[in-house]
Amino acid sequence: MIDHLRDKGLGVDPVCRVLELSPSTYFARKKRSKSARRLRDEQLMQLIEEVHAESGGT
Repeated sequence: MIDHLRDKGLGVDPVCRVLELSPSTYFARKKRSKSARRLRDEQLMQLIEEVHAESGGT
């Protein structure tokens, strides 16, 4: 969410202030590698999107 807002031109500090989140927490999370669960979810999402497209969107 913060990355999306950042891409829209908003700064990290103001967004974190509204979300009551420390900017250092945001940047620490950005540096951390993806978890095994996150990597597997990304693989599954690609497969789900392919199956969905092949089925005509059903």
